[in-house]
Amino acid sequence: MPKPVVAIVGKPNVGKSALFNRLAGKRIAIVDETPGVTRDRVMAETELLGRRVILFDTGGVDPTIDDPLMARVLEQVQIAIDDADVIVFLVDGREEPTRTDLEIAELLRKSGKPVIFAANKIDELTTPMAEFWELRLGEPIPISALHGRNVDKLKDAIVDALPPPTPDEQLPPEWEDAIKVAIVGRPNVGKSALLNAILGEERVIVSPIPGTTRDAIDTPFEWQGRKFVLIDTAGIRRKAQIRASLEYYAVVRAFGAIDRCDVAVLVIDGVEGVTRQDARIGGYAHEQGKPTVLVVSKWDLVRAKLGEQSVSPAQQRRREKLLQSDFAEFLRRELWFLSYAPVVYTSAVQGWNVTEVLEKATWCYGQSRKRITTGVLNRVLRQIVGEHPPPSEKGRQVKIYYATQADIAPPTIVLFVNDPDLLSESYLRFLERRLREMFDWQGTPLRWVVRPSHGRD
Repeated sequence: MPKPVVAIVGKPNVGKSALFNRLAGKRIAIVDETPGVTRDRVMAETELLGRRVILFDTGGVDPTIDDPLMARVLEQVQIAIDDADVIVFLVDGREEPTRTDLEIAELLRKSGKPVIFAANKIDELTTPMAEFWELRLGEPIPISALHGRNVDKLKDAIVDALPPPTPDEQLPPEWEDAIKVAIVGRPNVGKSALLNAILGEERVIVSPIPGTTRDAIDTPFEWQGRKFVLIDTAGIRRKAQIRASLEYYAVVRAFGAIDRCDVAVLVIDGVEGVTRQDARIGGYAHEQGKPTVLVVSKWDLVRAKLGEQSVSPAQQRRREKLLQSDFAEFLRRELWFLSYAPVVYTSAVQGWNVTEVLEKATWCYGQSRKRITTGVLNRVLRQIVGEHPPPSEKGRQVKIYYATQADIAPPTIVLFVNDPDLLSESYLRFLERRLREMFDWQGTPLRWVVRPSHGRD
């Protein structure tokens, strides 16, 4: 379900990143007074007045500067303009239009795309805007991105300029509680083949050519009375391998699919093993607090190599079990931050263990929403600390007073201590490991917030 794209364009230091953060509703882009801080495009999927859009912040454009870095910025901005459905052209409302503003305005007129013209850093909405008519884009909307003044009017203008919503742009209301499962991984590891095997039909294009999937495709699906939305994504390449604009946006939307999913299914090629790119994708899902299922694909090819030797079926099963055990240990070592993630060995071609992927995804979803009451959590915590007290730091002992679970998805535990600086990372990992064991709390990342408990000895 492709989302419309909105790109923010302008010369350096007009407040593009501040506006991006304001529209996205959170601080994503770096905001600084130094011109040219944003070199590349920054992306966020957000909602503007009920419409889901992909929002892009771009580097500051100055065609008058002749250097290789600015040439690359111009190239990135041109890519954003080409792919955008609506362009927000931002100028500094405190100064008169410059030659750079004129050249950018001419570039945007040639694009033929809808352009929303806005003047930033306007604290008084009565500030005259007459000098900006020479840009031939009409009167700009006066805003203050930093303070949020008149941004609602800008949102109205953006949404009015968007193309009409397609029927499949949003899920029906009855599917809002469905488990969103993003199938992610490197190119050509079998993501689309796995999706088709789960659905039992050729719903998405499967090809041995890497990069066949270009967009994040949402497919509603019901299995054993439970609703799912399966998100097939483009293969996530290393940044150095991304050349064309189409590939760039495909990768950005794949990461966006992780942001909005409930469970990430990381597909790893069983023949090639774990790569640094697999670790990068899994690390992103972990940092975003997404429960993750590790799917080792193409296991039929691995099994075929075992079958090349003349052994009995029982011996072959034993060898395969040992190989799976070794592979799981290899995964735990290479992807140590995903030690909580279950592993499923599949073959989309043969249909092996395909439904187990859904079983594990459902289980991980439940684990990420598990709640432990404060009383039970503190009883178990006292038991753990009593058996293995924390080590002293610089002659001082950390005192753990109590804990409470503050949130779910991912489960977030707030720990109150006498001095957070005395609590080592290694002991915190020990606490997490023991809590996982005692509550059977696997399949999801756990987040810790350590706070001082003032006034208590």
